[in-house]
Amino acid sequence: MTFRTHAVRGLVLSSLALGLSACGGDGAALRFTSNDRAVDISSAWVQAASEPVPSTVFQSSDGTSFTLTQARIHLRDIRLDLPKGKKCEDVKGLLSGAECKAADDSKTLVVPGPIVVDLMTGTTTPDISGLVIPAGTYKRIDFRLEEAKAEDVGANEPLVGYSFLARADFSVDGAARKLEMFFKFSEDARFESSTGVEVPEGGSLIAFLKPQVWLEGLPLGDCIRSGDVEVANNTVRIDAKAGGKCGDAEGTVKSNIKKSGDLRKSEEK
Repeated sequence: MTFRTHAVRGLVLSSLALGLSACGGDGAALRFTSNDRAVDISSAWVQAASEPVPSTVFQSSDGTSFTLTQARIHLRDIRLDLPKGKKCEDVKGLLSGAECKAADDSKTLVVPGPIVVDLMTGTTTPDISGLVIPAGTYKRIDFRLEEAKAEDVGANEPLVGYSFLARADFSVDGAARKLEMFFKFSEDARFESSTGVEVPEGGSLIAFLKPQVWLEGLPLGDCIRSGDVEVANNTVRIDAKAGGKCGDAEGTVKSNIKKSGDLRKSEEK
């Protein structure tokens, strides 16, 4: 299944990001992050927000508030169409297995992965910071979230057996709790802009995944009180085993992630 999310103008400080960012010299480098403070955001993006809510703060549908502390995703088959007029020769520092494909007037950068992304720190395994893409107008980025295998990412990787995990701190009825979400859905994702995003030399193309919508439709506080989710040592675990009002937690979060993306740009670091 492919999902499409059109760029929305306005405040961007409240988004989880995976980004293509400045690397020095010509072009940009592939980088991922969930920390809006770690991204050089153009002042043109920020509209009348002296104290914007961090991207790591979000809510479930019953108003329970969370602060994200960990988020990791496992990606394969990242595809990026190069700007019109750019050539495959403009891409530098290709990773092992990555290639630029030319077909008619289009040039597509393909990074097969697997790639594990720590969305809180911006680091990736393997390191993709040396990959350079040309400046220009980008209209979309495609990738696949897929279950991580130990033989591909290493037995110590927390994502083994899953494609997405997140942890957050919160409180319910005055008691401090921790949230864990572990899901193994496989999905083709597309984030796009109908008009295109003009990325300058040394700038960034950023595809934001907003945690603010991840728990829409999940009354997590109610599910905790009703015993619909597993709670052990003050940690609430949301996965495919949840029941009651949270019985389709995996499908709900997957659907929410489908509409959480937004293509943006930042200026020079």
